[in-house]
Amino acid sequence: MKKVIDLAVIAMLTVIVFTVEQALAFIPNIQLTVLLFIVYTKIVGFKKTMVIILLHTMADNLYNGSLNPFIFTPMLLAWSMIPVLLSTVFRKFDSPLFMMVFAFLFGFIYGMSFIPFASYQFGINIRAYFIADLPFEVLMALSGAVSVGLFYTPLMTFLKEQPVLQKDSYLMKRYSSPTKSL
Repeated sequence: MKKVIDLAVIAMLTVIVFTVEQALAFIPNIQLTVLLFIVYTKIVGFKKTMVIILLHTMADNLYNGSLNPFIFTPMLLAWSMIPVLLSTVFRKFDSPLFMMVFAFLFGFIYGMSFIPFASYQFGINIRAYFIADLPFEVLMALSGAVSVGLFYTPLMTFLKEQPVLQKDSYLMKRYSSPTKSL
């Protein structure tokens, strides 16, 4: 039953990040996706967050028209950097200020991850692409930093209180033991 609970949690968190991103899609590079992936990594861990990122990236690409490898690949690689970095190099950092700086820098990482793919696909000069994309990267960096600054602590507090996300909660004790039955 624990696997069913894990699947339900992954599905819910994926739907949340996808819905929030699509709801804000009318404003270029303004989103809460960075915040959500940071919080997901801290709350549910590396593996589950990677599954959420894969599902989200596939859904986002399908919803927006295709699974173009020149969009899907850099998007998947960039989003994956959040759980990879927060689970390895920065695993001991939890402060909201650090997360704000991380989200700000990630805005540039995300934008720059598309440059080699677009350059190859369209034959665009890398420098010209970077200069043209820079305002959007700055916007995404600021959006990520502001959203983390405003919502990281309250969202972490809220999610840590949810029984399904607590390792010692009633649900986990009740349904993770192989000796207990429904």
